Amino acid sequence: MIKFFRHNRQGYISEGKNTKYFKYVIGEIVLVVIGILIALQINNWNDQRKLKQQEQTYYCKISEDLKTDIENINRTLVSLKERKITAKRLLINLLSIQNDKTILLQDYLGALRAYDYIPTKAAILGITSSGKLENLKNSALKNEILHHYSEQDYAIKIIDKNDDPIFQKIFSYGSYTDFGINEIPSYKDEYSPELSALLKSTEWQRDPNSTLFKHIKDHMNMTIILCSREQQLLGNIKISSETLFKKMSTYCQ
Repeated sequence: MIKFFRHNRQGYISEGKNTKYFKYVIGEIVLVVIGILIALQINNWNDQRKLKQQEQTYYCKISEDLKTDIENINRTLVSLKERKITAKRLLINLLSIQNDKTILLQDYLGALRAYDYIPTKAAILGITSSGKLENLKNSALKNEILHHYSEQDYAIKIIDKNDDPIFQKIFSYGSYTDFGINEIPSYKDEYSPELSALLKSTEWQRDPNSTLFKHIKDHMNMTIILCSREQQLLGNIKISSETLFKKMSTYCQ
């Protein structure tokens, strides 16, 4: 093609047809410019298509994280419900005054344990840390995503802070041996009969005025309240996650 154009230009020059020559050259330039513009447009279109695909990929990854979060929140809510039931049962049995503390100890660990909710943030952290947040072109949806994770972080901080008084109660018993920690059914087999006899606990469960009795009463009472508060916070996060997940599904096709 280049040889063809060159041959035509040389033909016009040799024939002395300067006017046709200049017109021909201008035509060539126009064609080259058009070709460059078309190439730039195609390149721009490809770049836009790649950015659109990347944006869709980000939405899909965030959507997957939200789905995992909803599952984990449900698991945590079930765990908190069971923990609260156990704490209430232990508190009722404690206040009913028991001759045998075993009925209290068998519920003790269940009143302490719960499944911790740990949010899945791989996608949003990857997007923000790599400076790709600007690739999310839907401003309203992007703001909602950022608001969701901000509110979630705030809720988690409240939950973590509320856990501190619970742990303080555990470590304020004074004497775990007097409490009978070695008599808890889950760990009783770790102790030989000889060692168990040497670690004999007191009968604190019979005396409402004893320090241990009061500690356990306050501990279980606080556990019920803080479990309820955590359920409220996680319930709000769940609603936000489900709402955002539904919106993300329409963008992740």
